[in-house]
Amino acid sequence: MTPHIATATDWKNEPLPERHVHLALDFRLDATESACIRRGLIPLEMEDKWFLYYAGETLHLHRSWTGFCIARVHFVPDGDGLRATSAEVSREPQQYTATDDAADMDLIKRLVRGMGAAQQYLAERRIAICPR
Repeated sequence: MTPHIATATDWKNEPLPERHVHLALDFRLDATESACIRRGLIPLEMEDKWFLYYAGETLHLHRSWTGFCIARVHFVPDGDGLRATSAEVSREPQQYTATDDAADMDLIKRLVRGMGAAQQYLAERRIAICPR
């Protein structure tokens, strides 16, 4: 069965707040990692923490509980993969209290690089919850 590709309509989500910062990024994803990014991540429940979807060369990162947009990560094609070039990260204290740019860059890299493992984990949980 082909996995569902996440779209903005798959989970509640809010736009990136006006109060945000722009961060420069420069890391490459191979073809496998890029396919995971394009598939996105739909939580099974709010406790899964993140809802991520890819649209228009941008990965949108939302908290699953609130739908708040924490970041938008911009990519460009790079060979058979993608290269992250920049991100916009929320600085709206009512939605996101972090203020450390370096920590946010690390968070983005961890989420992006861990997307395949997160998708596998959720797929296994789906099977356990709803066996055929």
